[in-house]
Amino acid sequence: MNVVEEPVSVGGVTFSDPEVRRCPFPTYHQLRAECPVYLDPVSGNYVLTRYDDVRRAVLNKTLSAKTGVIQTRKSSISDQVDRMYEEQGFLPVDTLVTNDPPSHRHFRVLVDKAFTKEKVAGLDPQIEASVTEFIDGFIDEPEVNFFDRFAMPLPMTVFTDILGTTDRDLAKFKRWTEVGMESSNPVLTPQRELEIVPQIIELQRYLAANGERVRANPDDSLLSTIANAQVEGRPLTMQELVSILWLLFLAGGETTANALSGGIKLLIDRPELTDIIRDDPAKMDAFIEETLRIMAPAPVMFRRATEPLTIGGVAIPENGIIETRFQAGNLDPDVFPDPETVHLDRPNGRSHLTFGAGIHMCIGNQLARAELRAAFTQLVGRCTNFRPSRGEDSYAWTTTYVSYGLTKLWISFDKR
Repeated sequence: MNVVEEPVSVGGVTFSDPEVRRCPFPTYHQLRAECPVYLDPVSGNYVLTRYDDVRRAVLNKTLSAKTGVIQTRKSSISDQVDRMYEEQGFLPVDTLVTNDPPSHRHFRVLVDKAFTKEKVAGLDPQIEASVTEFIDGFIDEPEVNFFDRFAMPLPMTVFTDILGTTDRDLAKFKRWTEVGMESSNPVLTPQRELEIVPQIIELQRYLAANGERVRANPDDSLLSTIANAQVEGRPLTMQELVSILWLLFLAGGETTANALSGGIKLLIDRPELTDIIRDDPAKMDAFIEETLRIMAPAPVMFRRATEPLTIGGVAIPENGIIETRFQAGNLDPDVFPDPETVHLDRPNGRSHLTFGAGIHMCIGNQLARAELRAAFTQLVGRCTNFRPSRGEDSYAWTTTYVSYGLTKLWISFDKR
């Protein structure tokens, strides 16, 4: 007989605390050991930290992805925010990450057609050229802020290639990415939400303009494939198209940037890995998977209970919001022994949850892996002895609720 327990709080620990989000590993281990299904005292969300619990929750069909946290946000000022979107931009709708079957499948199928293995492979020459361009830009400098000069510009440039634009205003893209990620904070204040919305609307208009362009003149780009696809026998509305592109923009930007910086941080901590992955492509692939597992750039997603249920012996009420902490699951020692250490011979290295699982598994996972492979192959091929150039001031970590990674990474290195 299963005993149903009441969730407990551990010393007031909360993921609403920016310091916890900046360095969450100790909190993950504490919660996993003491109360792996944890009721956050501030957000009121149920936080899962065990690998098996997280994976089962992601695959559980009684849990809804429509949570009111990401994109189609519900808050105390929803009516006011919705009017702003309707009058100046596009009211967000549930399409991919925040949608459930059967509607989810209609959108997922059409986007999957844009991200086939062949189409992603077709981007390889552009990715390789961008990697070369950015490394050329700093390789002769005594130090570089790797995040600003490489990690963020690379995926943003790839996204503009997907859009088929020549616009390379990376500062603008970075600002849009930051506010887009911030908008998914479940404890976002009403005042800050109102400050963010106009900037998201600015992004929406940019995406809509590019969607209209490829509808008027279709081409062979991923954008054109999505914009000209049909769902249930009809074209996507501009509202639906913008909602899809918004998610792709956020997922393909900061998350890949965080993984790139995270990988360099691992090479700084374990410099012997540089030679190993340089000389063996199989070890390179293993390093990329370990980077994705440990540094998990998108550490959490959300689910809503459509009916009362029990997870790990804890009762969760109908409409309770569950945080599936992917990064915590990736660091579960019962599944990944010595979890915070890179092991290039880890037999289950690709079993991490960084890209999710099931019907909501990240659409762009192959594109992200392609960018990481191209980047690290050239970086370790042209550079060695990565090291922090400003001591502890070399690093700054994001405190965004749904993102994990470095926002500043000052490094020096030796040219090969």
